[in-house]
Amino acid sequence: METKSLKLLRKIVEYSFYLFIFLLPWQTKIILRPDAANFNEISLYLSHLLLLLILAIFFVYKLRRPATTGKISWLWLSLVGLEIFILISFFVAPDQILSFYHYVLFLTGIGLFYLLREGTIAFSYEEAFFAKAKIIGVFLLSIFGQAILGIYQFLCQSTLVSKYLGLAQHYAAQPGSAVIETASGRWLRAYGGMDHPNIFGGVLAISLIVVAYILAKKKVLRSPAEVLESLGLFLFYFVGLFALFFTFSRAAWLAYGLGLFVLLISLIIKKYDRWVIGRYFVLLFFSVVTVFLVAFPYSSLVLARTTADTRLEQKSIDERQEDIKQAAALIQDNWLFGVGIGNYVTALEVQDNYRQSIWNYQPVHNVFLLLFAESGIGALIFFGLFLVLLKKDRLAVFSGAVMIALIILMLFDHWLLSLPFGLLFLFLVLGLI
Repeated sequence: METKSLKLLRKIVEYSFYLFIFLLPWQTKIILRPDAANFNEISLYLSHLLLLLILAIFFVYKLRRPATTGKISWLWLSLVGLEIFILISFFVAPDQILSFYHYVLFLTGIGLFYLLREGTIAFSYEEAFFAKAKIIGVFLLSIFGQAILGIYQFLCQSTLVSKYLGLAQHYAAQPGSAVIETASGRWLRAYGGMDHPNIFGGVLAISLIVVAYILAKKKVLRSPAEVLESLGLFLFYFVGLFALFFTFSRAAWLAYGLGLFVLLISLIIKKYDRWVIGRYFVLLFFSVVTVFLVAFPYSSLVLARTTADTRLEQKSIDERQEDIKQAAALIQDNWLFGVGIGNYVTALEVQDNYRQSIWNYQPVHNVFLLLFAESGIGALIFFGLFLVLLKKDRLAVFSGAVMIALIILMLFDHWLLSLPFGLLFLFLVLGLI
C-alpha cells in the first residue's frame, strides 16, 4: 500500500508532467551562451528544468517502492549503445562545452522516454502514473494555441513578439526569415511559436495523424462530455490543417500525407469495422476539400513550393545538395567517432577556416547523416536498431503511421536532433507510440 507521502509524490509527478507537456512547445529560455546561429547556442529552457525536477521526484518514488524484477530488453540495450557512442564523440569535439550541453539534452530525452514507458504502465499493485489520453490531450491543447498563432502570422504577415513565450520577431523583408518569393512579393511562412516553419509543420503533421486516428475510432457519443471532446478534436484537426498548410513545409506536407495513407492501411489490416473505416474516409474527404479551398487563393505560392522554379526555392535545393556533400566529407574523415555531438556546425567552420558568414553553415538536412557525422557509425547503427525494436515493441494502430511521418521528417530535416525542442519532441513521440 502507498503511504500518504508516496501518494503525494505520485500526484506531484503526474500534474507536473502534464504541465511540462503543455510548456514543451513554447521556447521560454535563459540564454547562457548566445550565438549568431542558434545551433551553437547554449540555453536553459523552463520546460527542461521542470522535466529534470520531475525525473528526480520520479526516481525518489521508485526507490521507495518495491522493485520489479525483469530482464533488460534489447530496446534499452540499443539505447545504451547509442548513448555510449554519443559520449565517446564528446571527447573528440572541438567545442566540448557545446558537446556536453547536447549530451545532457540527449540524456534528458532518454529520461523522458523512460518516464513515458514506466509512467504509462499499470502494474498489479499500482495504477499508471500518467494516462496517454491526457498526455496527448494536453499537448494538443498547447499546439492548438500555436496553430491559431500560425494562422494569424500568415494572414497578417507579421509575428507577435514575447521574450517570455520565446516568440521572436519575423517579417517578410527580414533577411533570414522563412519566406516564399513569387511575382507578388515575399510571403512570410507560419512559424507558430517555433524556431522555424519546418519545425512547426512537423509537429502539426504528427499531431494531425494522431487526431485523425482518434476521430475515426470514436464510438457512439453517449454524454455531453464526449460530444464536447469530439467537437474539440474536430476543431483542432481543421484549425491545425489550416496552420499546416500555411507553414508551406514540403517535408511536413509529405509526412502528413504518407502518415494518413499508412494509417488507412493499418486500419484495414487490423480489420477495424466498416464504420471506423467509413468515418476515416469521410475525414479524408473533408481534409482534401479543406486543403483545396485554402490552397486555391494561394495557388501561386503552392506552385512556387512544389515546382521549385523561383530563385529562393532553387537556392534552397542547391544549399541542401551542398549540405550533403559537406556531410559526406565530414563522415569520410570522422566515420568512427564523428566530430562530436552538437558540433557539426562548429566542425564545418573549423574545416573552412571560418572564411564565410555563420549563416552559411548549418546542419545537413538529414537526421541520420547528422548523427553519423557527429557521433560515428556506431551511433547510427544503434539508433537504427532502436527504431526497429521500438516498432516491434509497440502494437498501437497509429504507431506505424507516426513512425513513417517521423522518418520522413528525419530524412528531410535536422531539427529532431540538432535543436533542444526537436530532441525532446522525438523522444516524446517515440515514448507514446
